Amino acid sequence: MSKNFKFHPQAAKDLYKLAKKDKPLGKIILDTHIPRILSNPFQTGRKKHGMLSCVRGYEFAFQGKSYRILYTVHKDIVRFIAFGIHDIAYRKAEGRA
Repeated sequence: MSKNFKFHPQAAKDLYKLAKKDKPLGKIILDTHIPRILSNPFQTGRKKHGMLSCVRGYEFAFQGKSYRILYTVHKDIVRFIAFGIHDIAYRKAEGRA
């Protein structure tokens, strides 16, 4: 899969805030999770249902908390739409997808 990607403007802010608040979390998202998603976005994230049926969600745990990276794939472009703790990320994604 292509490595082309974009960030929804608010998703970029989400990521910045997470990284600023917890540098190790920001590092692991940038160095591990985003590259893993970009390497195979259809296999890495699970397709969501309902209002977010066009969105894929990647889940990971960090220091006992469950985080989500929500994104869409259109042609060869992965567009990140939300980063955050489970429920918060989904609420943010509903208005951005």
